[in-house]
Amino acid sequence: MSGKKPLPDKPELVPAQIQADLFIAKATIKEAKRQTPRLSKTMKGQAGYHLQQATEKLIKIQLYRSNKSLDFSKIFNHRIGDLILYGRSLGIDLIVPPYIENYAEIISGWEAEGRYDPHFVVRIDTLEKCAAIVSEWFDSVTKPMRHPHSR
Repeated sequence: MSGKKPLPDKPELVPAQIQADLFIAKATIKEAKRQTPRLSKTMKGQAGYHLQQATEKLIKIQLYRSNKSLDFSKIFNHRIGDLILYGRSLGIDLIVPPYIENYAEIISGWEAEGRYDPHFVVRIDTLEKCAAIVSEWFDSVTKPMRHPHSR
């Protein structure tokens, strides 16, 4: 017996996981403004990573909460555009802001580039705009999950 637990039919993803990524991203953006340019650059990359993670999880939580049978080989990736296309191919009415759809490829790149590429640069105002949009999106997607009787 290997001791490994089998994957559940649908992995669980809860709003608090997304909230944590948003909190870290916003706090890091705020702190990056106070730091030296060199440290700020690294911190902005980390903020981008957490925004990408929040974006990815906001799509995945909608996929997991659907009543569709999911092919996890198509879900276990970090490409925002692919996740959106996959969900829609199943007929899932995903809530995705136009900004996220328009910049899906760029935001997807933040998953690795923001952490590992020393030449990666993202503007602080871009991160702030993305954080604001993802925060509002978080509220619209998760409010029914957190308050199921309010509509």
